[in-house]
Amino acid sequence: MTAAEPSEPSGLSDVARLSRRPAGGGGPGPGPGPKGRRTRLRLLDEVERRCLAAPYLTIAVADVARAVHTSPGTFYHYFPDLPSAVAEVAERHMEQFEQVTALAAVLVRADAAPEPCERFVRAFHDFWSDRRGLLETIVLASRDEDPRVFRVLLDAMKRLTHVLSVAVVDGHPVGLAGSLVMMLVMSAARREGFARDGAPLEELLRSQAQIIHLSLARRPDHN
Repeated sequence: MTAAEPSEPSGLSDVARLSRRPAGGGGPGPGPGPKGRRTRLRLLDEVERRCLAAPYLTIAVADVARAVHTSPGTFYHYFPDLPSAVAEVAERHMEQFEQVTALAAVLVRADAAPEPCERFVRAFHDFWSDRRGLLETIVLASRDEDPRVFRVLLDAMKRLTHVLSVAVVDGHPVGLAGSLVMMLVMSAARREGFARDGAPLEELLRSQAQIIHLSLARRPDHN
């Protein structure tokens, strides 16, 4: 830790005081300078690395700080607490998830034809394959956890549900679309289990694309 960085809190009162600071150093006045911004980015990158690999509840501020050769006090100088940093990471990645949501809109416009359905399913699984920790955070979400993290992730799933719900003709739009999204989330989180049970990834993807096609495609009018 350099002399320019804040010292580590010496007691619980110091930790509480630091945790109330807004992200970026808190208080009125100028934000962090170039060195401070680099430190904040290093901390955020380390949080990102860890929460992509495992649910954020397994992450400790002390471990994050140690990995970038600084102190927990420095972390609390730049972030009010760990969930605020994780939520910032999640926002980064959910911006990229909009590409998956866009493919859902394409399949809706294509009347849920088989090929657009399969492209969408593959994109969904590809997105989460490198973000297993964030995916587990969705799967393990509960009312007792910090809402800032889950709100970012679940809002993205809600937007996807809304896009798919437009294509629902038979059944409750949100109920059916939400069930399809939950199917994708749970299977992406547990696809190794499907493989162990005899359903390899390729067959899983094709099966889910078929389910979406059968659920959303308009039936021919035989009248």
